[in-house]
Amino acid sequence: MAESTRRTEIMEAVERLLARGGLNAVTMRAVAAEAGVSLRLVQYYGSTKDELLGAVLDRLADQSVERWQARARQWGCQSPLEVIKAFYDEALPTDRASQDFHRVGVSMEALALTDPNMAGQAYQRHLSGLGDHLAGVLKSSGLSATAAHCLALEVMALAHGVGTLVMTGQLSEADAQTLIKNYLERLGPQLSP
Repeated sequence: MAESTRRTEIMEAVERLLARGGLNAVTMRAVAAEAGVSLRLVQYYGSTKDELLGAVLDRLADQSVERWQARARQWGCQSPLEVIKAFYDEALPTDRASQDFHRVGVSMEALALTDPNMAGQAYQRHLSGLGDHLAGVLKSSGLSATAAHCLALEVMALAHGVGTLVMTGQLSEADAQTLIKNYLERLGPQLSP
């Protein structure tokens, strides 16, 4: 079996464990059992749990951004407002993949707050990269760099909060979509050239 295939299997095993049971479910032995490989092989690809978690978060973050950008291209999004709408549609935990990603993100957020080690730093890199990308989109509407950065953080905060409310059953998917639609309607005039 190719090395990249083994690494992918191990990363996917970590993702499944995180999605099912959070950070406490991820141990080196549990990853080995989930992936159907030896403990030694897991340790080859990540000498510590923290190293594995950081690699998995980087992988998931890249996949999420790729899905968001693909959605924006597919829809032919031109304006910053359309790109933000595509971001929200990707970020809302409405299907299995986005629900798993949200669960992993919340777990990593807790880790970043309580133990800012490698996995916590990976989560912080993800947030910074996402904020920078959103700010770049928003600057194209004529906002200053500072205003674009602040608005990017606002967009991210709303996505995270609404996602958590959906995941915990406090907000239905339809109500979440309505809330975001109303937010985007209020945001529109700020982004008009």
